[in-house]
Amino acid sequence: MKKLLLSISLLAMSFSSLAIDITESDLQGYMKALPAVVDWSQNQDSLKSMDLGSMLGGSEGGTGAMALGALGMIKDNDLYKEFAALTNKYGFTPEQLISVGTEVSMAYFENIKGNLSPENKEKVNQLMGGLQSMSGSKDKSASSMLGSVANSANAASTDTPVVSENNLNLVKKYMPQLQKLFAMVQ
Repeated sequence: MKKLLLSISLLAMSFSSLAIDITESDLQGYMKALPAVVDWSQNQDSLKSMDLGSMLGGSEGGTGAMALGALGMIKDNDLYKEFAALTNKYGFTPEQLISVGTEVSMAYFENIKGNLSPENKEKVNQLMGGLQSMSGSKDKSASSMLGSVANSANAASTDTPVVSENNLNLVKKYMPQLQKLFAMVQ
């Protein structure tokens, strides 16, 4: 359960209005980029107060509110160009990396739900609802982001699938690697 929020911080930054089907190339690039992004963030004095590794690496301690502030903090500290240069090395803009991370996280959550207790399944549903409501937000303002988090419980209660079958199957193939990756970046 602790290895699931790998991209919650990144996902909260993008808020793309459309869910995307990721490709195997996207997933592999994301898996290569994540450790570099976490290492980069740990070397930024202005980001020391944030544990980006926990937020990106699936820690239960990573909250939506903390994740929502990550990109804003990067922008506020004039680190966006440097961050963009880093993500570009892996073939992504920061926003693309966030979108892929969102889809990977939701597919990861969905894949692990089958082996969880009812209580933990409910936690995963709430997290996925928050991811779904945030990814559907078109307004990138802080109030919209916070409203998305507040509505996560409502989004989690819907019975409609939040993850495409393509993403579920792709992430399922990479579950062992993702579990190791998420454990490493925390």
